[in-house]
Amino acid sequence: MAGPTQVNNEEHWSGKAAFTLAAIGSAVGLGNLWRFPYVAGENGGGAFVLVYILCVAVIGLPVLVAELMVGRRGGGSAVSAVARLARNSGNTVAWAALSWIGMIACFLILSFYSMIAGWVIFYLVEMVRDLFVGIGQDGIGAVFGGGFAGETSEDISGKLGGLFQSPLMAMVYHAIFMGVTVFIVARGVKGGIESAVTILMPAFFIMLMVLVVFSLVQGEALMAIDYLFKPNFEILGQRLTDGSMLTNALGQAFFSISLGSVMMLTYGIYMGKDQSIPSSARTVVVADTAVALIAGLAMFPIVFQFGMEPAAGPALIFNTLPLAFQQMPFGALFGIAFFLMATFAALTSSIALLEVSTAFADGDRDLSPEKKKSRRLWGAILIGFACFVVGIAHIYSMVPVDTPNFFNQWVPLDFGIFAGATVFDFADRLTSNVMLPLGGFLVSLFAGWVVTSSAAREEIGFKSERMFKIWHVLVRYVCPAAVFVVMVYGLIPPTS
Repeated sequence: MAGPTQVNNEEHWSGKAAFTLAAIGSAVGLGNLWRFPYVAGENGGGAFVLVYILCVAVIGLPVLVAELMVGRRGGGSAVSAVARLARNSGNTVAWAALSWIGMIACFLILSFYSMIAGWVIFYLVEMVRDLFVGIGQDGIGAVFGGGFAGETSEDISGKLGGLFQSPLMAMVYHAIFMGVTVFIVARGVKGGIESAVTILMPAFFIMLMVLVVFSLVQGEALMAIDYLFKPNFEILGQRLTDGSMLTNALGQAFFSISLGSVMMLTYGIYMGKDQSIPSSARTVVVADTAVALIAGLAMFPIVFQFGMEPAAGPALIFNTLPLAFQQMPFGALFGIAFFLMATFAALTSSIALLEVSTAFADGDRDLSPEKKKSRRLWGAILIGFACFVVGIAHIYSMVPVDTPNFFNQWVPLDFGIFAGATVFDFADRLTSNVMLPLGGFLVSLFAGWVVTSSAAREEIGFKSERMFKIWHVLVRYVCPAAVFVVMVYGLIPPTS
């Protein structure tokens, strides 16, 4: 059996706190602020939360431990780490395909994630502009009023649609967000990613807690708490019978914790040997889940206060909440803080998405630090530019069909779950329904069956043999089976 790999010219996190902030930042993103609240709303609130927490504990946590173990044990990049461990275990390096699947998924996700983050920046700019206009007209009293003062509900609801009709404007926000992401990643692990997350994540948590307190005081706190934390067992029974709640909860867990995309595997490469993988994984999972739940407490009291629909789908933060901000006291300030927080969350995740491919561009461990630095710079720039170009296709696919162009008419793969899907819908469904579950399935099999038990035991460092055996059974049998079911279910077209 090969011993633990030795790293030569790899960058590492400066300590446990830096890794924890970076890993939490990669997991905490629009999946928590945008996706989790509306998925919970569509699946019965507390009933979904209960199943989601079980999925995170039984499946998400073991797979996260597996990804961190493979990354730190193998070193280099996601591709070289998997290939090296496969070779050391006497298996084919073809297992590196799981890293390629993850890298391609990260590239595709970042191409449309940056577009959506651009929408967030657009709303942030609109709310700041509106506040200054209000101060110019009404004086400092405008600070105490709602957001988008003087605009009709139709004006507010139509803002996102107006952005869709202005692809050049959407492209500018997309370019700004991608440019900031490239700048941070190009500076390296310590000088770029670590420096950014040590500022962004504390600021994010402070803003989130302020917004939660404000929302609970101003809104319908008891209704929101009851909705999020009191399971409706009738809905639970119905959704568990048809399998939709379990698949939605597990899919959200993978999306939120960044599993199956080798993002966590890549961050694991930079972990020092003195950092505990089980402890770090638990911290990331608990923090990510807590942020998702707290985000619900920041939104739902306001949603209920103004009689709006918690199951509003993806429009929840782009249409429903801005309408609420208009009606509430201090709504302008609340809205600005919310969209600024969402921008920070999106940025910490986009950094991790770009880092996966940039780490591969760095080269393996045997390159000199100078050469790796140069390759990182050009890798981040070129990959980021390619993401930006693909993102333009997503932007034009969002243009209303009454203004036809190639991308809002083109259906890349017109069958199954991809029937009628534009390029944006196609990339979203391909990554969420196929590539991420497939990546999680393969990494579970790889960690459980290809990496030797002795190597996994040594690298992970569980405090007891019993805990290692429980993890090994989960990652060998339970996790692959559960992810396979989700993957197959996700490929079944929804019935009308």
